Amino acid sequence: MGGGTGLLATAGKLVFGSDAAGNFVAYDALTGKALWHSHIGAVGNAPETYTLDGHQYVLVSGNGDRLYAFVMN
Repeated sequence: MGGGTGLLATAGKLVFGSDAAGNFVAYDALTGKALWHSHIGAVGNAPETYTLDGHQYVLVSGNGDRLYAFVMN
């Protein structure tokens, strides 16, 4: 679980990280099972979370100068 960029754990029992294949991955914090992933290329930072207009987002950088923000439902 997790690549070399760090992990983010949430109160909702999710852990976000990356893998060696260039995926940004959400894991179940209790079992370690991968629940979701998105191939964004080389992940460049530990994921961060923020809230805007009542929605929680996870922010992570991908290849080059790209930033990806994923909304959590």
